Order: sequence, then structure tokens, then C-alpha cells
Amino acid sequence: MYINKDVLNITKGNTKMIDTEFGRMQIEKVEAGKLKLATGKVIATDPILLYDDQCYSKSVAPGTYTVYIYNGKIEKRKTQAVLAELRFNENIPVKWEMALFEGENSSSFASDEFMGYEVENGLGCFMDEHVMSVLDVLGEDELEKYENNIKDTIRKGDKSWADVIIDEKTGSNIIVFASGWNSGVFPTYYGFDKNNKLVKLVTDFMVIEA
Repeated sequence: MYINKDVLNITKGNTKMIDTEFGRMQIEKVEAGKLKLATGKVIATDPILLYDDQCYSKSVAPGTYTVYIYNGKIEKRKTQAVLAELRFNENIPVKWEMALFEGENSSSFASDEFMGYEVENGLGCFMDEHVMSVLDVLGEDELEKYENNIKDTIRKGDKSWADVIIDEKTGSNIIVFASGWNSGVFPTYYGFDKNNKLVKLVTDFMVIEA
């Protein structure tokens, strides 16, 4: 199974610089927003493509959780989103596992193999399963309006992330963010603390090679 622990461990908060094939990268953590999880079942996907519409096998208590983006900057190169993190508590992760759908297993994966979500539009997101159920029943015109809203919110803002309300009645939202090198397939991982409690969910945009 492919896993870059050096990069995932950036989310522990004690890494400000990391070596890459392009040189020393400075890491900046920014808060992208508060994600409402009505069901506690999380989906990570391209918010326009929406191919990956299943929730991950592990869930958390319904509530509101913070999303952080870890941006990397190397001199003379543009800033890239290295990681996106959905944080469930302030515990320190000591173990990482690939986030998979119910019934999937990574035990047979080779060291360079992984499962991830496909990105075509340069954007990823975190959302609750409830939000996907709302998006799934949108008509063609409503879906186009939704897609334009996502794109316009990112383009018109001065940041590479956005908090977008999807269901006004419940306040359910999605947190959208730039996806590293824009397109590709990107793996997501669970971080567990020393008591095997789920701490966070992190997508690696594979900007930094293992």
C-alpha cells in the first residue's frame, strides 16, 4: 500500500519545512472552514465530477469539524495544496490507514498501489453523506447552477478554498479546496491516536513524492 507518512505527519503540527525533489518546501497550515457532518459519514471527491459518491467505511459522531489545508511553497514555484485535513479531535495520530469504502481491503496492495478519488477539475472537497443525497436528486439546471456556484466561489475569492452551503434548511455545506497538481487520483487516510481512536481524515495530493 502506498503511504507517505513523512507527508501525513505534517498534520501533527511540528513540520514547517520539508525536503522535496524540487528543493526545500515551506509549509503553511490554513483553516478552510467548519464542515457540518449531519450523519458523521464522510465523502471526499471532486465536487464537480462527483464520481466518487460513496462514504468511507468509518464514521464519526455527527457534529461540526474543522478542515485545514497544508500549502507548500518552494522559491520560484507556485504554492501547491499538499494535504487537506478533516480534524475530529486534537489528539496526535500515531498510525495511518488508507480510507476505503465498506468491503474494500488494502492488505493485498503492492507498495506503490492505492485507492483514491479522481479529480478532473483541480478541486477536491469533504462533504457529509447527507449532502451527496441532496446533490444526487438535483435536476440538470440545478446541477449546472451548483457547479457554476462552486467554480465562481473559488475564482472570485482570493483563496484556493471555499465553504459552500448546499442545504439552506439544515446548514449542510461542503469545504472545497485546490487539489495539488490539479488533476489525478489522490488517496485519503485515517489517522488514529495511541488508543486507536480516529483523529483525522487526510487527503494526500501527492505533491511530495514518497
